[in-house]
Amino acid sequence: MAEEKKPKIDLKARLGKTTTAAGTVPAPAASGAIPVPTPSAAAPIPLPSAPGSGAPLPGTPIGPPPGFVPPSKSALDPSNPLVQAATPYRAPDPPPPPQAQRIEVDEASIQEASKGALKKGIAIGAVMAVIFGIVGYVAGMSGEANSGRKRAQNDARSLAADVTKSKDTLDKIAKKLEEGKKALLQDKKFPDKLAGELGGMNVDFDGGKLAGVRFSGFSTDTTSGLIEYITAVQSLNDRKLVIINLLNSLQKPIVEGFTQSASPSIGFVVLLGRQDAQKNFYGILAPLEAPLPIKPEAIVIPDKVKAIDVTSGSKVEVPKYTSGDLSSLKNGGAVYIAPASVTKNFPSEVSGKIAQLVSQLAKVSNDVNGDKADPNMVQETKEGLLQRADKLTAALTKVANGN
Repeated sequence: MAEEKKPKIDLKARLGKTTTAAGTVPAPAASGAIPVPTPSAAAPIPLPSAPGSGAPLPGTPIGPPPGFVPPSKSALDPSNPLVQAATPYRAPDPPPPPQAQRIEVDEASIQEASKGALKKGIAIGAVMAVIFGIVGYVAGMSGEANSGRKRAQNDARSLAADVTKSKDTLDKIAKKLEEGKKALLQDKKFPDKLAGELGGMNVDFDGGKLAGVRFSGFSTDTTSGLIEYITAVQSLNDRKLVIINLLNSLQKPIVEGFTQSASPSIGFVVLLGRQDAQKNFYGILAPLEAPLPIKPEAIVIPDKVKAIDVTSGSKVEVPKYTSGDLSSLKNGGAVYIAPASVTKNFPSEVSGKIAQLVSQLAKVSNDVNGDKADPNMVQETKEGLLQRADKLTAALTKVANGN
């Protein structure tokens, strides 16, 4: 098979070059194409110089051919990598410096901020003061507690001695009251020295005893017992004054009553021989004009007695009744009434005053000594001041000993 002849490829035409007499002249570059420079035959191409040497190396010079006109930037395709490679590196422009800004602050805001800062400073200072105070308190707590406990022990010891002293006074008062009651009820005598004796015995235990007392180590029962004991003692002192006033005011009538009892007399008679409309006999209780002194072992009544008829208000003189039928008595008769029966049935004012005085003496004495338990009865007895003083002294002694 005959070989086909391959057509010749005109490289010069493809490269856009035309042959001239002077040599090969590059054809104008197509729009958008990058012209490739060709070395000129007439001009030698210099070689690059070695590093460090100042002289250029001989050879073909590198650069655009003579008459080369670079295309404008607008004619280049920015997407072409050759264009990007040929574009010299340029550092980005630094950002512009920040512009100065003027800040305007309201004066009221400044004052409010100052107040807030002051409050915060005060609050912080207060917290620090509390912290330092707590630290100081904890540091001194141990020494202060030890000193306070010793002081409380001394106070308890002093209070125990005062309670014991008050108990002795209470015991003396109770004994004097019992003696006065016995004199009035059994001996029928007025205790004329009792008022002075009671006035000279004051139970010295009031609220002033607790002034400045340190109660460290005192139990609740001991503290409440002290307050109750002080209240009870003051109440007893007040009632003691009432008894003294009664003794002074009742001395005279009671003495007179006892004098009359020592020398009894007849003060009333019964008028006999009277009848009502139905012929019933009755008697009239009539007081004598003057009491008749008598002796219990030898009572003498006169033959005639003078009395007052309370029904008519007139004075009468009647014979002493001795015997006989009451209906036969022309002038009636009279019999005396035993003085003891009159006193029992008609207590005198003096008797009531004696009873009032004895009641006051017994009440105060009972408050001091307490109720006496009856073995035959189940009852809750009242504790006296003497027993309460003993318990309080024991509790205070326990505190004084550090128990």
